[in-house]
Amino acid sequence: MKRVLVILLFICLMMPCVLAEGGAFTLRFDEGFSLSLPEGWVSYPVEDETIRYALGDGAGHYMYILTQPSVFGDFDALRAAIDAREDWGRTSPLELDGQSFAAFIVPELNASGCSTLLGSEVFTFLFTPQDDSDYMLTVAEIMAGYRRWEMQ
Repeated sequence: MKRVLVILLFICLMMPCVLAEGGAFTLRFDEGFSLSLPEGWVSYPVEDETIRYALGDGAGHYMYILTQPSVFGDFDALRAAIDAREDWGRTSPLELDGQSFAAFIVPELNASGCSTLLGSEVFTFLFTPQDDSDYMLTVAEIMAGYRRWEMQ
C-alpha cells in the first residue's frame, strides 16, 4: 500500500489535480501554509496539545495536523528519525511547493502521514483511514494543494 500511496502522490504532483464532486476550497493556516480541501470538510475541536488541527469530511475520513518542537538540525535528520521507527513504514521523499516532506505509513493507526520542518517545529499531516484507497486519492490531492504563503 505504501508504494501505491507514493505513486499516487507522485502522479498528483506531476499533473494538475481537480477534486471531483463539488470542487475544493483553500484553507489558510496561521503557520504560513494553505491546503486545498474538498468542499464539505469541517474543523473539529482539539483538546490534545500535540494535535493543532483536526479536520474531516463527516464520513469517517480525517486529517490531523500535529506539531512538536523540532530537535532535528535539518530535514535529513527528521527523515532518518522516522525511518528508524520499526513500527512505521519507510519514508518516501516529497517536494510540495518547495517544501521537503517525508511520507510514511503508521500501520497501528491505519494512517498515512507526511512530516516536514516549519520554523522550529515538526509538522506532521496524518490521514486516516489509510486502508481506504479512494480516500488515499483524496489525500494525494489535498497534499498536492499545499502552498506556502508569507506571514505578515
